[in-house]
Amino acid sequence: MVIEPKQKDHQRLGDYLVERGLVDREAIEAAVREGRITGERIGNILVRNGFLRYADLIKAILSLSPEEIVFEKSYGVKIPRELLERYSVVVVAETDLEVYLATLSAEETVRVLIQPYFPNKELVFVSLSPTDLSNFMESLGREGEDQNFEQASDDALVLDMLLRQAVLVGASDIHIEPRFRSFTVFFRHLGIRKIAHEGSLEQFAIVASQIKDRARMDQVETRVPQDGGFTMEFRGRMVDMRVATVPSVNGEIIVIRLLDPDKAMKTVSELGISRIDAWRAATGYPYGLCLICGSTGSGKTTTLNATIREMDRFGRAIRTVEDPVEYRIPYVGQVNVNPIVGLDFAAALRAFMRADPDVIVLGEVRDVETAKLCIRAAETGHMVLATLHTGSVRGAIARMHTLGVSESDMKPILRGVLVQRLVRTICVVCGGSGCEECFHTGYSGRTVVSECAMLKNDMEVDKALAGERWWPSMVADALGKIKSGLTTNAEIYRCFRSEIDNYDAELEGIEELVREVAAAEHEGAPPSGGGENG
Repeated sequence: MVIEPKQKDHQRLGDYLVERGLVDREAIEAAVREGRITGERIGNILVRNGFLRYADLIKAILSLSPEEIVFEKSYGVKIPRELLERYSVVVVAETDLEVYLATLSAEETVRVLIQPYFPNKELVFVSLSPTDLSNFMESLGREGEDQNFEQASDDALVLDMLLRQAVLVGASDIHIEPRFRSFTVFFRHLGIRKIAHEGSLEQFAIVASQIKDRARMDQVETRVPQDGGFTMEFRGRMVDMRVATVPSVNGEIIVIRLLDPDKAMKTVSELGISRIDAWRAATGYPYGLCLICGSTGSGKTTTLNATIREMDRFGRAIRTVEDPVEYRIPYVGQVNVNPIVGLDFAAALRAFMRADPDVIVLGEVRDVETAKLCIRAAETGHMVLATLHTGSVRGAIARMHTLGVSESDMKPILRGVLVQRLVRTICVVCGGSGCEECFHTGYSGRTVVSECAMLKNDMEVDKALAGERWWPSMVADALGKIKSGLTTNAEIYRCFRSEIDNYDAELEGIEELVREVAAAEHEGAPPSGGGENG
């Protein structure tokens, strides 16, 4: 058989990735089949489907065909467009450690100019053709330069600038709140709201009208809450915007939830779960019940999605029911709850049981019927993953009990309980002192603080039901994050104040933290830890 050039490229890349254990052969074959239909490059398909990290794709291309790197142009750049245009610079790709650039100017000149934008990354130069440069500049032009929306001369442009800026800085939500004579826009970044824009009420009316039009809401109705959504393309990817309005005395409060697919690509290893082996062991059983617990905004959905992505999505039939589906996972059957037609969690679960699943995933266990169906599904040979709103392993067991699940029902099938919260991590660029990279907060990311119980058999479930704990507590894990230099005393105190104020004296190191917190409060200052600004 004669192998065509494009097929040869696929085969070389696939063999390279398989040999290094980055992707299994089934994922390669699936990507090749998809590429034949869509015309996409298989590397991009593997990354989009969650089988391959973007950084690993870049390394593979550089190892096999360095000239192909120009097809991976990254439009998520931090460099001013004027600088890129003046010196004919293309940002080809960016990984955790390197930035790949191409230029028609002198490389040393460009290195001096660009390095300050990536202080902790190595600049690597690759080849560039005039056509590549032209296409890159055209793409930047379509993106509108990501200019500061404070300087927008046309109120009609404010919404697009707000949305793009929010995605660019990694905000999870946009809060738009009218007041007496103006309106305020907040970005929720790393769980904390920051003021991003202040505008006139005339501008608010335009922005609100645009949002409701795109989200297909009733433009006239302002007296009752509404829900809607729309999608925006941002530098080569589609970002979902979930919109909710709430009537207030000053007008409608509008909240936009940003669902950026880039954020959904994290692996379980990247989340910060300390007892990750215990969690993987629990979810690795062929059947049983595993629970992910925490409050709203604690990252439960991200952990759930990352756990699913690690599973064999070809060999096992995985079905989810969510309200709503936030991130789409290829090769997983995902169902949106729709109460209008009677499709609730319980109805979807009953349907799944008749559709030959291996893994069943519930966005949330909310009622007695759903809880009992979870137990039934686990008893009949399925792995069931679900989330609960509770703050501890003991609380999760108690919550299932209040939902009508008896201890005798839980003993044979409860395999694991993971409880988590999110805390901000110290900025790796400035070390917590505050810089442009972290928006002068001292924090540039978030990590999971958790406690995880892996229950091997009936006896261990019995001990857990009796109140015993042989795994590290969440507060102990939080202290470990301080000792490892990931976060600060101030951040842990902000997130765990109630637990720390009622601390268990047996927890090593917590006495020092409590004393420091008390001393700082007595002096009217926040607890130590670079970058804490409230």
